[in-house]
Amino acid sequence: MESERNNEIDIAKWLSGKLTPQEKQTFEQSEDYKAYAKIINATEKLKDPAYDEDAVFAKIKEKIAPQPNVKKLNLRYVYGIAAALVILFGLYVFMNSTTQTFETSFGEQLAINLPDGSEVILNAKSTLHYDKDTWNKERTLYLDGEAYFEVTKGSPFKVVTDEGTVEVLGTSFNVDTNKNFFEVQCYTGKVNVTNTDDKAHILTKGKAVRTFDNSVTNWTFDTTEKNWISGLSSFNNTPLLEVIDALEDQYQIQIQNTATFAKERFTGRFTNSNRDVALKTVFEAMDIDYKLNNNIVTLSKN
Repeated sequence: MESERNNEIDIAKWLSGKLTPQEKQTFEQSEDYKAYAKIINATEKLKDPAYDEDAVFAKIKEKIAPQPNVKKLNLRYVYGIAAALVILFGLYVFMNSTTQTFETSFGEQLAINLPDGSEVILNAKSTLHYDKDTWNKERTLYLDGEAYFEVTKGSPFKVVTDEGTVEVLGTSFNVDTNKNFFEVQCYTGKVNVTNTDDKAHILTKGKAVRTFDNSVTNWTFDTTEKNWISGLSSFNNTPLLEVIDALEDQYQIQIQNTATFAKERFTGRFTNSNRDVALKTVFEAMDIDYKLNNNIVTLSKN
């Protein structure tokens, strides 16, 4: 019984990748490992897009069925392997998905050409995806973060976020979204903006709308002024916490003690190419003290 329990522990640690190199070497020489290795090897068929699922599981069933003079596998481990196969199958489906995804990291920008000729510039720490199979029928994209769009005329074009949706026929506009924050600026043409409360706002050139903590703000702006695409992140009476998020995404820093300034608003710009200048521009303008230690910024009242 003690030996069987030790084998169970070894198998559990092997499945979770927690065996030491010496334990792994010893375990891989055991009969238990040989039996399980055969089962895991069967999952290689998932790499073939035309794999026969029934055949794979039939083979696994054959491997784990009790045989004369063969030690019966513990049922808990069979379940563990079955769970591993489900995960692998999920990865297989994901890798063969029709979803086209784009993602940026800290301080990155990405220019994207869509199938219809429309163009998108994705700002730092943002994600954009769409379904390639349905694109020609329905030009719908899903955005988390910030992006600038130049849309060619054609069928309705939608940008869907957790905080609201933008629908256009052909125009240029900017969308910035975060939790409880949704902002759209129209540079050319006309856009229809719908927030999570299904309230519609029609924007034309130079018009903008922001939804933040259930309040809606409309304003006008100069479409010729530089924005983040040209290296300057611009803000108009924007909640300071959103400006802080933009700083963190642009420079891969962590800004602490932000709750103290939750009600503050910022109007201005900061550069996307110099961290020290950007921090000075924002926080000195707001009369906020800050200390920078490595990549951590601590705020305090002046």
